[in-house]
Amino acid sequence: MIHAVFDVTECKHSDTPAEQIMSAMRATAELLGCTIRTQVIEPFQPHGATCVLILAESHITVSTWPEHRLAHIDVFTCRAAIDPTQAIKPVIEVLGGQITHAQKVTRFSPTTKRSGTGPGRAS
Repeated sequence: MIHAVFDVTECKHSDTPAEQIMSAMRATAELLGCTIRTQVIEPFQPHGATCVLILAESHITVSTWPEHRLAHIDVFTCRAAIDPTQAIKPVIEVLGGQITHAQKVTRFSPTTKRSGTGPGRAS
């Protein structure tokens, strides 16, 4: 399982329509090889939005703060045909920004070797 989070700065100063962001998120899901189940767009007043794409393999979210020219992208999937950094390019293009921080975390899954530490495990 991959959980990747991205901070995107220097986004277009204008409020990018949430429908355009969602369209780019669908392109990202396709690049990842994921199956889209449903989508939710939550617009905020006076501007900004959070877009959620529910996948059979988990989710993709984008939250925007146009007044700060900032967006956060979250990609969580148990399967990825390509690196999430490459897959989010359609979203970056729509936002017009640049990735200033990225973090990838490999999450536990039934096929991941367990570590020797954690709750209920010996150190």
